[in-house]
Amino acid sequence: MRARTLGIPVLLASLLAGCAVVATHDEYGTYRQVRMADNDRDRLLAMHRYVTEHPAGYWIEEVQEMRRAKEDEVWNASYTSREGLEWYLQIYPDGQYVDQARPRLAALQTVRSRQDEEEERQRELERQRRQELLEQRRTWVTRAMQFWTRTMVGIRNYGSSIQRIARGNEEFNRAFGQQPAPQCTADYCIKHYGQVYHIPVPGATRIDRHIDVYLRLLFDRGRMNRAELLLPNKGFSRWYEMENQTVVTDEDPEQRTMAINWALDRIQPIIQEVASGAERIDFIPEPVDPLQVQAEAEDTEEAPTAPDETPEEQQARPEPQPMPEQTEEAPEEGSLDALLAEAAGADQQQQQQQPVEPQQTDEPETMVLPVNLLAYRYRNLRVVVFAAGEDDYGNAYDGLFIERIRD
Repeated sequence: MRARTLGIPVLLASLLAGCAVVATHDEYGTYRQVRMADNDRDRLLAMHRYVTEHPAGYWIEEVQEMRRAKEDEVWNASYTSREGLEWYLQIYPDGQYVDQARPRLAALQTVRSRQDEEEERQRELERQRRQELLEQRRTWVTRAMQFWTRTMVGIRNYGSSIQRIARGNEEFNRAFGQQPAPQCTADYCIKHYGQVYHIPVPGATRIDRHIDVYLRLLFDRGRMNRAELLLPNKGFSRWYEMENQTVVTDEDPEQRTMAINWALDRIQPIIQEVASGAERIDFIPEPVDPLQVQAEAEDTEEAPTAPDETPEEQQARPEPQPMPEQTEEAPEEGSLDALLAEAAGADQQQQQQQPVEPQQTDEPETMVLPVNLLAYRYRNLRVVVFAAGEDDYGNAYDGLFIERIRD
């Protein structure tokens, strides 16, 4: 070894300098890493390790000189970033730029911490947004049913033209013109909401379902006398399924009754709120006329636009203008005014848009009597909540209607 070739003067100089006279096997291994490093990063790490573990080592002066020769280069490449400053302080904890590096690193860490907090806040907002969208998707039928129940029970001028009703009921006018667009003839207007939904089944394939909600306004010689909210396919059961994510077997009387009562709990308070003082009556409803139109909207997994959006949400959508006073000018084609005028029979010209064909069915028509669940008399109105009978399908509906009583 090199120590064996040292003369007396060199030995005394080494002792006076505090350096080891003989390098240990461990020290030699560390020093060898300095010499054998493939790149600057590994060499800097190896030099830092050597001076840390062997501060009085045999090669300490050589290694320190090598470190000092690289320090300016490392600092210039590192001082502008948090990672660079951390690297500099890691390999030069005793370096000449330490007093600059530490406050710089603290400042950058504060900035990064704030950035991390903001990024986490944005991630949380995105999680909340997704959760809100899922909640809106799950509960849109409740919001639609409650909105239209409140709106249609609250209309005071049944028996008037649809234009007059729209002019006198701003909330109805706004919501009726929103998407989905109503389909109108001289005898009726229908708005259709529909959505595909899924019921999870643990350990099995999910169950796919579809729910429809129809708002139908019926006219007699241009005057609106009846409004209906219709849910085909025993829709109270489908409503319960979608919102509670569980299957309802309609043939099971207990499950069917549970779904009906659940729906009543969401409809009845709205009727009692709007029709304060209404009188409970016994009433046997007549069969509900089958829907005259096919749903134009394709099945979708997106929740339909709820009619009870907040003002902020409404600003993002074009709103129909309030019904104007009677003028001689024809309403703009495709506008709510045009739809309502057409529904009232004011426009006798041929429609630009082809009417929707009636539903075709191979089954013979059968009389379907709805089951009365609740019935009220309120002013000159009759408000009835009904459900399809146990064995009724096809043209049987769950839902409610509000109709003008003609004394």
